[in-house]
Amino acid sequence: MAKPQVLLPLVVVGGMLGIAFGVQPGGSGGGTPARASGNIEPTAAVSATATPRAASPTAVSTRTAQGSAAGPSTTADVAGVRATAAASPTPVIDLTRETTQCGSLQETPTTLSVEQSISGISVRATRAAVYPAEYFKCILMATGGQEANALAASVAKAVRDNGATHAVLVDLWLTNAAKDFGQVNLRTASLAAAGASFGPLATLGGRSEVVVSSGQGRAVTLVITVKNTVGANTGPMTLTLDGPMASGKQVAGKYQLFLPTP
Repeated sequence: MAKPQVLLPLVVVGGMLGIAFGVQPGGSGGGTPARASGNIEPTAAVSATATPRAASPTAVSTRTAQGSAAGPSTTADVAGVRATAAASPTPVIDLTRETTQCGSLQETPTTLSVEQSISGISVRATRAAVYPAEYFKCILMATGGQEANALAASVAKAVRDNGATHAVLVDLWLTNAAKDFGQVNLRTASLAAAGASFGPLATLGGRSEVVVSSGQGRAVTLVITVKNTVGANTGPMTLTLDGPMASGKQVAGKYQLFLPTP
């Protein structure tokens, strides 16, 4: 049976790395990533182990006392029953307090509800999570798999070549209330943070050109590396996307989603 601590990298990334994703070319300010697609399977291992709790002596004594009071005709007096103790349940382990080779959890999550609609095609930011770039790379390497390793290499390149300090994951929910299909291009997205603009490193959960049929919705996550020399946190950010394509035609305008991150 796998150790509970093996699940920590998946807890850290909120389950995002457990779905298929494709690494996309980076925009301005981001590193140039490799391309990969497929499923990530966690293979990380850690050293700590859980110690199971021993059987409760109170349960044994209570059961024995009840059997004695009931008399020889009760089930509790059948040979062997009184000698059988009920084991206590295994204690629940708080994975957020466990550590791996990457150290303790370093995540700054922000729940969002920022939405904009153009020609019936809406883009809503539902959550943003900020990680130190080196920590996020370590988590990817601990998770393992071809796709996670490819993204980790892209993060390392952004750190080395562009001085990236943080990795930002933005969860998006795209819906289409129009009659015809719509398409939003995430490849040209840009994230304004710390006085500069940065392009996406990867798209998790789908392709960078997101097609949404009429009456449907799609969930994707953008991965963007940011260089911040102002303080420990990235501060508020603004995500900008080009207007959608509706019925095969490009619609003028841009999505601008303000993300009030700390």
